[in-house]
Amino acid sequence: MFCSARSAAVSSSNRLKNPVSRSHSSIYDVEIGERTPLLVSKVCVDSGRHSYGNEPQTIQTTALLAILALVLFLLLGIIIGIYLMLLQVPRPWPVSHPFFLVERPVWWSHSATLEASPLNKTAVQNLIIMHTNSEACHDQIACSQIARDVQNDAWTHRATHIPYNFLIGGDGKTYEARGWRGQHGFAELPGRNDTIVVGIIGTYNRKRPDDILFAETKALITESIRRFSLSPAYRMYGVVNSTAPENNAGALYAELKRWNHWRGFVTV
Repeated sequence: MFCSARSAAVSSSNRLKNPVSRSHSSIYDVEIGERTPLLVSKVCVDSGRHSYGNEPQTIQTTALLAILALVLFLLLGIIIGIYLMLLQVPRPWPVSHPFFLVERPVWWSHSATLEASPLNKTAVQNLIIMHTNSEACHDQIACSQIARDVQNDAWTHRATHIPYNFLIGGDGKTYEARGWRGQHGFAELPGRNDTIVVGIIGTYNRKRPDDILFAETKALITESIRRFSLSPAYRMYGVVNSTAPENNAGALYAELKRWNHWRGFVTV
């Protein structure tokens, strides 16, 4: 419609500029009538060609967006699948006390790198729990100081780093020592490459540990299983000192013996 209107306008303009009688036909009129519309039609066709030329680029953009959307859906599906798989990890018991980890750099400010042989995570079957035979603590400042004291004692007497994998304080927090990645440092205890050693801060020969210590111990075990650092079929042991039977943490083990994974004592 636009092209027809434009052709008519051009023809009328040419006729006004050339006052020739409409009843007489001339070569000039024929040329005007033929050439001008042909020129305008060519312009219209060319403009149409330009409008159709953008279609391939539009199709490419749409295809690219569709591929990106598909990739995002695939990634979302993978994330959901991993999350659902983690939910299927068996828990040894319902955990109401949250797990709280105080990492090693928080309580040990020195830049010395922890030196310990790597722990084979796929082979960790055993869990040894013992008391530190020290004072108890009930806040992070005091518990951090005891962790530093254990580290200093190990370095002074054996030129090695803190031997525990974890310490649990009376503030309901777990203090990272060698962690899930390093073998424990007790030469007298077995299974360095398949055992995690946990120290309950305090002395519990006759005095029963506070409930929060047991709650945080359960939270640590559950977290270790969730991280695939401890087998769900783990075996739990206590430690008996044959040379000092009065210092065998009897009040601590009276509770642990009632737990499902308890397997007895290791004698040193």
